[in-house]
Amino acid sequence: MQKEHYTVPELIQNQSFRRMVKGTAGPGEIRRWNQWMEATDQNRAIAKEAIAEIAGFGFDDPGEVDVQAEWIRLHGSTVGKKGGAFRSVRSRTSSVSWILRVASILIVGGMIGFGLFFYGQDDSSSTRVEQITQERTVRTDQGEHKTIKFSNGSRIIVNSNSALTYRLGLLHNQTIEVVLEGEAYFDAESDSSRKEPMFAIHTPDGDIRDIGTEFLVTVSEDYSRVVLQEGEVQINPGGKGNDEPAVALKKGEMLAFDESEVISRKTVNATFYTSWATGFMQFDETTIQEFAQYVEQRFRVQVQLTDPRLTDIKIDGGVYFRSLEELVRSVSEVALIPVYQSADRETVYIGDNF
Repeated sequence: MQKEHYTVPELIQNQSFRRMVKGTAGPGEIRRWNQWMEATDQNRAIAKEAIAEIAGFGFDDPGEVDVQAEWIRLHGSTVGKKGGAFRSVRSRTSSVSWILRVASILIVGGMIGFGLFFYGQDDSSSTRVEQITQERTVRTDQGEHKTIKFSNGSRIIVNSNSALTYRLGLLHNQTIEVVLEGEAYFDAESDSSRKEPMFAIHTPDGDIRDIGTEFLVTVSEDYSRVVLQEGEVQINPGGKGNDEPAVALKKGEMLAFDESEVISRKTVNATFYTSWATGFMQFDETTIQEFAQYVEQRFRVQVQLTDPRLTDIKIDGGVYFRSLEELVRSVSEVALIPVYQSADRETVYIGDNF
């Protein structure tokens, strides 16, 4: 017999409730849980929190969160329809009409986050259904990084002094819409069965869409920039208003664009740009001069080569690091060249200390 009062932990452990959340419950179970949730506002609040836990959505270091939610009634046949608005559903037989009246929520197994629906019913025999998405905003301060994790393994790492708003739909295969100010690293889990991109990033200069990839997006005052580390992305300068074909970026390329055109496109060492998020840097015949330029830009310090002949020396290998001190020590071991910092930590010297 179903209890009158539940706590969130009790609902999480309740097998019948879990089946309802994952979309595998029978009609009787759905009806009973629907009646329990509709009984009081407290029941609805407890159920909502338990559903969020069971759905498997993970969020690390959330910034300012803005979640709009409504408990709703939804007929199962609407799930999977494409687009933000669903067509009307007419009840055809008495055997399914009760579902239209009492089903208050359906969570699809394997989804990224739970979406919420509601419908208004009038005296006619048709029901109009409107989709509501879940939206969150993450902000970072100076020297702060935040990570957003999704249950399918994908993640977003937001760099310091940035703001990122993302919108989740109901179904696991729906694209996550992102609006970015600043810089963020995107790691989309590869899935050959997906027909839609995992992420769609919107900037003032255009749109970026990916399919199973790792890439960095930087939004500055005058332009936007994409660095592709793995996979494939498509870029539309100017967004949907641009009739020109999308630009397909290749692994290891960096592309800068504004709202009207592509400004530059070149091959780079992508790990130089993404290492702040991944903590990994790959050297592939990288010259000491290129490394010195990276350190100056990334850590805002001066780099001095004690011997001009070091400029063209090349480095191969990879290093993991969490700070400038660790990077300096690792590169010194890989390159077999002394690399050290000044006492005030404002200068990095490469070469013998004379």
